[in-house]
Amino acid sequence: MRKVALVAAASLAAACASPPPLPTAPSILVLPGTGKSFDQFHSDDQECRGFALSEVGKGATQSSDDSYAATIRLQRHYDNAFAQCMFARGHKVPVSGSYSGRAQPERAAARTPPPPPSGEPPAEVPPDYRSK
Repeated sequence: MRKVALVAAASLAAACASPPPLPTAPSILVLPGTGKSFDQFHSDDQECRGFALSEVGKGATQSSDDSYAATIRLQRHYDNAFAQCMFARGHKVPVSGSYSGRAQPERAAARTPPPPPSGEPPAEVPPDYRSK
């Protein structure tokens, strides 16, 4: 009887599980590109949202994994597809990196190598170093 109850509970839990929800909007800021009108930006935004949703739908698994991590992964995938689409249409998208108010140190000038050590060279030179 206990086995039957465990199997029934597991079956019920599997039947109620659903895949994580698909993102409905980007979570990144995108600005109109130089020379782009707001109407063009709005039109591109709508098309790129559809593109991003279709890309996420292709990659979304139909598993019962509805964890927070899966939701975050789907949102990141959506944001990447959306940003790529908007960038390809000439709009400004965020880039990763950090800003430092300090100037970057200049690279040291190329130095000449030190002179070879003093003394006599070895009597036997390896075969691949012999001049032909």
